[in-house]
Amino acid sequence: MKEISSCIRNLPKHLITAIQSIWRNGVMSASSIFAVTITLLLIGLIGVVAINVQDMTTSVEESLTIYVQLESDASTEEVQQVGEEINKIGQIKSVVYSSKESELDKLIEAYGDDGQSLFGTYKGEENPLGDAYVVEVEDAQNLSQIAKQIMNIDHVNKTNYGGDSTAELVKTLENVRNGGAIFIVALGIIALMLISNTIKVAITARQTEISIMRMVGASNWYIRIPFMIEGILIGLFGAVVPCLILIFGYTAMYNQMNGVFFSSLLTLRPASPFVYQFSLILAGLGSGVGLVGSYFSIRKFLKF
Repeated sequence: MKEISSCIRNLPKHLITAIQSIWRNGVMSASSIFAVTITLLLIGLIGVVAINVQDMTTSVEESLTIYVQLESDASTEEVQQVGEEINKIGQIKSVVYSSKESELDKLIEAYGDDGQSLFGTYKGEENPLGDAYVVEVEDAQNLSQIAKQIMNIDHVNKTNYGGDSTAELVKTLENVRNGGAIFIVALGIIALMLISNTIKVAITARQTEISIMRMVGASNWYIRIPFMIEGILIGLFGAVVPCLILIFGYTAMYNQMNGVFFSSLLTLRPASPFVYQFSLILAGLGSGVGLVGSYFSIRKFLKF
């Protein structure tokens, strides 16, 4: 408890020592800050892409449904039976019934001004369409399998869910998201190694000073803290440029694209508060990596 109190009381002195160390090792510190800047910038770019891909994947998955068209001559009891059979299939989130009259109205609406003249005469007894169900599944990757099961139900005329291209889109988005996460972890490890190397150089340059401090009774934490603060500062300095680029760059891109990436189905996450929250994450990541890197460098090379 006494040691912790002493460390807190001497924090201003430790901060000054850390800043002096960064200044004395200017070239190495600058190169580490630059390397951390590039690393965090890449992490920021990949992170923004990964988060937006996550949102897009979720949006696509939620919008994907299986359209089930029944035979036009199916009776009311048979239509109800089909609905019950669909509900028995696993991984089904919801099943929404659509009457043949509603299906005809949708068809007329889809053709705009020509819809009424083309299909308006088919209303009532002349309606050739069948009733339908719109099926929402829990996992979009199961669309194909569930569609095949539904096709095996009696009185089902056809199913439509977008085919293999839809499943491939979902798979591609998943791969991009997972690949981005792996790359971010790899870049974080690189940043940790870069900061560790900077601290190692500082430790080597101050070996004599550290030995004297230990001889006069300085505690392990008293010696550690300046190096840990140095690591945190290097990480924070390295995060400044990536945070600024993220805040102004992403906001400009979002406004330029009106928040839409090619399709209304693929929307970008709103700039505010996303960019500010993610900037804090980058700053925290930079300082955290600096703290961890410096701590283990000291622990390994000073043999505390």
